[in-house]
Amino acid sequence: MKKTRGIIVLISGIVMIFFLHGCFKEIAVTKKNLPDLLWPPPPEVPRIHFVNALSSPEDINIQESLSKKLLNFIKGRKETPMVNPYGVLTDSDHRLYVVDSFCKCVHVFDEQQNDYYTFPNGEVSLSFPIGVAADMHGYVYVTDSASGVVRVFSDHGKTYVKDIGKNFLERPTGVAVNRETGELLVVDTVSSQIIRYDLQDHAFRGTMGKTGTEPGMFNFPTNIFVSRSGNIFVTDSLNFRIQIFTPEGIFIRSFGKAGDGPGYFSRPRGVAVDSDGNIYVVDALFDNVQIFNEGGDLLMAFGGPGNSYGEFWLPSGIYIDSDDKIYVADSYNNRIQVFQYLKEERYTTP
Repeated sequence: MKKTRGIIVLISGIVMIFFLHGCFKEIAVTKKNLPDLLWPPPPEVPRIHFVNALSSPEDINIQESLSKKLLNFIKGRKETPMVNPYGVLTDSDHRLYVVDSFCKCVHVFDEQQNDYYTFPNGEVSLSFPIGVAADMHGYVYVTDSASGVVRVFSDHGKTYVKDIGKNFLERPTGVAVNRETGELLVVDTVSSQIIRYDLQDHAFRGTMGKTGTEPGMFNFPTNIFVSRSGNIFVTDSLNFRIQIFTPEGIFIRSFGKAGDGPGYFSRPRGVAVDSDGNIYVVDALFDNVQIFNEGGDLLMAFGGPGNSYGEFWLPSGIYIDSDDKIYVADSYNNRIQVFQYLKEERYTTP
């Protein structure tokens, strides 16, 4: 009888600790003050607005239930901190996926379902993950650069399915889905190629490019993005340029060259395109994001070195969703920074 009472008291104490812990966390979240940052600043018409900085579920008000906290405590599970984010993506249901190269996992933030989790969970491991993509069939693709494969998951990452590219890919990095052609596009940095796979059966379809400096050739490409029209944008890193292709892989144009001033590239990484066709390029050494028009002319830049809101430290990946929200992997500040592209009709002066 005494033993039973002792167990009840112990469990009650644990529950009380988690209840209080949850309350303190809620207070911390409500006290978070975010600055109203705009680029360019007034009196010019702003085009980029800072929205949030995300390093934990609480930053977007995802709160674990008391029962889940208690279960995780009993099982010894701890929340995985975001250490070195690189690839970033939102799917059609607005889940946010963040590849963490240091923690060798993918963080998933599902604000609509008030859920946060990481994967993989035991059935397979990631050696050095870089990029992430999701298709219309419910698959999530993660490039495992050190293992030379693309790992395929279903159920929003919770179930491991298979590997793609084993004994063929050398150093897969960027990855993207092209809905126009029904293809998965994988950047193989070492072979300086884009590898094409069928989305239905994941069969090999062919390659794009080879090592070189001519149009359509690559020198250590890293990142890739597919626009709404299906055009393909590739960061051709050691050629210090962005190359643009049709959905079928036909070269359209390129822009950029090495330099240390605005409009040039030093360490180009992530690339993305908004709904107006503007092209965003993350530069890891400039610690900023430069925005170009469709012809490759510089429009503006935002960010700068530092660890305050709106500043970056060796940023890497970028993704722009259907609502023109911009997600930037601020790698050495251990966070994702979120911005909003302000289309002309969206902004009115107060």
